[in-house]
Amino acid sequence: MCKLCVAAKSSADYGKLMESMQESDAARLEFSKLMANEMKAISTRLYSSIKYPVKLVFPMFEARTAFSVPNNYFQPVMLSAERAGQAFAHGAMRSIFFSGNRLMLLSKTVNHKDGKEFFTSFILAHFDLGEFSYSFNGDEFAIKVDMEKSMRNLISDEMEKKRISFNFVNKAVKGRIISREQVLTSAQFKNVYSKYGGAMSKSSSIDMEGYAITVPHFSPHPYMLQLHGQFGYASNREFQEHAIDYFREHLSEKK
Repeated sequence: MCKLCVAAKSSADYGKLMESMQESDAARLEFSKLMANEMKAISTRLYSSIKYPVKLVFPMFEARTAFSVPNNYFQPVMLSAERAGQAFAHGAMRSIFFSGNRLMLLSKTVNHKDGKEFFTSFILAHFDLGEFSYSFNGDEFAIKVDMEKSMRNLISDEMEKKRISFNFVNKAVKGRIISREQVLTSAQFKNVYSKYGGAMSKSSSIDMEGYAITVPHFSPHPYMLQLHGQFGYASNREFQEHAIDYFREHLSEKK
């Protein structure tokens, strides 16, 4: 078991945060079932390839876009030719992690009505060895899936065949991390953010982490960053710069 997996399973704080997240997800799913009567699209966007609910206490890494602005936050995932939402919201995530030999994807987008949250998309999928491909190029890493999978529709409780595809990329982040102060004072970066409707002033990743990353990347889940010391890192930035180590360690074991 890799050192981050050991840390995740041994951290009571991380376990409590993950348990709270999954309790919130259970409530979101119940409200989603009600909302599906009102918003028919929901009934074709919530799926799991494993028994759900399931306890998940693993290191999770989010596939984020360059700059991670709120309306273009996550790298794309396709579910049967429909692109899952990419916007940031409370409770949303698009993470990959390993459970034994399996690659796991947990992707969810969230909206709210009358003070209650519901899923606009939800994908929990597992991929065995041979069902995903990957490549390393120095400090760059890519991992890809494109396959049809049997999944349970969490609204209808019926099994369906769904095609899942994604090609997540982690570019080298050293030298590509900029501070909030640099964003606020640089005309170049202001211009980038202005293309997203002034997202610079409300970029969630900058607010949470104190920096922005100018290339597509994998970011430790905010819960892990919050507890970076328990995962062996002195700061969020150090954890971020070593995110690729998790994938190197896991995938080297599978050769």
